[in-house]
Amino acid sequence: MLTTVVMFFIFTDGNMLHAQSLGTPFPASFRNTRKNELTNGGSLRPVFKKIKQGKRVKVMQIGDSHVKGNYLPRSLGNTLQSYFPHVEFTYYGINGAWARRFYEADMINRVAMEDPDLVIISFGTNEAHGNPIDEHVHAETMNLLTQRIANRCPGVCFIFTTPPGSYISQRTGGTYVTGRGRSRRVHYTTSKVENVANTARVSRSIVSFCHSHNMAAWDIFTIAGGAANWHNAGMMNTDQVHYLVAGYNLQGKLLGEAIYNAYIGTPTGSQLRPMHGSTPQEQKPYRSVKGF
Repeated sequence: MLTTVVMFFIFTDGNMLHAQSLGTPFPASFRNTRKNELTNGGSLRPVFKKIKQGKRVKVMQIGDSHVKGNYLPRSLGNTLQSYFPHVEFTYYGINGAWARRFYEADMINRVAMEDPDLVIISFGTNEAHGNPIDEHVHAETMNLLTQRIANRCPGVCFIFTTPPGSYISQRTGGTYVTGRGRSRRVHYTTSKVENVANTARVSRSIVSFCHSHNMAAWDIFTIAGGAANWHNAGMMNTDQVHYLVAGYNLQGKLLGEAIYNAYIGTPTGSQLRPMHGSTPQEQKPYRSVKGF
C-alpha cells in the first residue's frame, strides 16, 4: 500500500513560495502501514511555541545502536533543521542499551549538559529480545528516566519512539544424530523469524506509558507495518536487527515529518515555515556491531 503524498503550499505576504511534501511514501512493497503521526503531539506545545517565536530549540535523541549507528539521527536532524532552521540537534546512543541504562547518573549528566528542550527516547529493540518484558517494570523504567531528565532540565518535553522491528533466531526440528560409539547428540535447525509478539508488547507498553503521562509517542512499529516490510524492501542489514542506510534515512525523515505535522496541527504552531536542504544521500551499509 503506497502512502498518499500530501502537498502544502506555503505563503508569505500573499505570495506562494513553493510546494512542500509532508507525506514521504513507503516503498510499494510495504503492507498494512498506518498514518505517519505522533500520538499526543499537543504535549510538545512548549517546544512548538519557541519554534514559532524564532527562538533556539535544542533537540536530543538518545537510544540504542539504532541511534549509535549515526545514520538514523543524522537523517532526523537534517529533516528537522530543514523545517526548523533554529533547531540544534544532537544525539547519543549505546550499543546494546536498554532504557534503564540511561537513567543512571552518568547518562543523566550527559543529557543535562545539552540542556535540551526536547528529548527523543528511542529504545525497545533490546527489551524485545529474550523473555517477554514485565510491563510494570518497563513503565517504571520510563518514568524514572523521564523524571530524572526533567529534574535536571525543567520544562523539557519528550517523544518516545517504538522499536521498528527485528528478527530473532528460532531452533526447530530437533533430531537425534548418532555419533561414533554410543554417543548421540541432538541436531537442531536454526532459522530467523520475525520478532512480532515481543516487539508488539514493548511498543504497546511505550505507547500506553506516553498516553497515561501525556507524552508524545511515535509508533513506527505500527506505522510501518513491522520488520517484514523493511526486510522485503531490502532495507535491513543481514543480521536482521539493524538497517541499511536507506532504511535509517527513511525512518529519520518520517519521524521529522511526523513532528512537523504535529507542529502545523497545534494552535501555537499555525505558521508554516519553508523547507530548506535535504536528507543525507549516503548509501553505505550499517556495519553490525556486538549488541543490538
